[in-house]
Amino acid sequence: MRLIDCVFVGFFYAAMSTGVNAEKGFVALPNAANVQSAYILCNPTGDYGLSASTVPNEDSRNTCAVSSEDLLKSPTYAPIDGFRLVGIMVSDVEIPKPEGGDRPDVAVLTDAIWRNKENTECILGAHLQMKDAPLANGKYLEVNDIARAGFAGKKISVAYFHKQPHADIGGNAEVLFRAGRTFTSVKTTPLNTQLPSVKDAPAANTAISERNTASFSENWVDFTTDVSFKDADGVTREHSSIFYTKYPCDAQDPVPKSGAIRLRTTGQSGLEPKEISVSGLVPVEGTVDKF
Repeated sequence: MRLIDCVFVGFFYAAMSTGVNAEKGFVALPNAANVQSAYILCNPTGDYGLSASTVPNEDSRNTCAVSSEDLLKSPTYAPIDGFRLVGIMVSDVEIPKPEGGDRPDVAVLTDAIWRNKENTECILGAHLQMKDAPLANGKYLEVNDIARAGFAGKKISVAYFHKQPHADIGGNAEVLFRAGRTFTSVKTTPLNTQLPSVKDAPAANTAISERNTASFSENWVDFTTDVSFKDADGVTREHSSIFYTKYPCDAQDPVPKSGAIRLRTTGQSGLEPKEISVSGLVPVEGTVDKF
């Protein structure tokens, strides 16, 4: 884990954040358990990663999406006006042997924080970049969901920035299919693409649900995507979009906590379900559930 001031690696490029005229694509997540689904729909094209997704544009598929000329130059810029970059944390995602291959670091997770000038709102942004690091069985890690903790008692909204394709191998970023106020990631199949229901959902501490159900969990946000250095389904996206969580805050900086971010393989491409715990930034008064 490396703490860095105003420097990004991989998908992020060095720049200082100032105001931008980005479209305000933030969408509120449920704030109470009495909902039909803990999730909201953002960009469901591509059957949640089972086939090629369609990127957002100004006219369609842009729910939850933000973009601007400044963001296209450098994702260090804030996703909406009036926020400035405060700091960045970069973490290597490692899978040790015997499951890991010759290279234990399979991905890089970049976590950033922006704050408005009034010190009343903050935005946490997460980005995952996969590496050419096959596991011991020769397969590559696939991440279908990124969950993060620390938001109990807060009204939150989410958005994502999708960088357009570029010339690098696997350079396409994957979109945000859906986001939920839940700890639970849900396996997706071609016949199971509706928003997960809270009815008959498993316990709130369930990491991965085989059925299309997930309990509301006030403390967690789950982002559904599909990234891998070499995807088993043939649609490879090495990078996630940047996933933003906006919440009320004060002038205090968030703090890194172990297990605050969970990376999940839900098994939708025939892979074994898996959860990897990674350190992440948490609002200073936030907690990380020990499950």
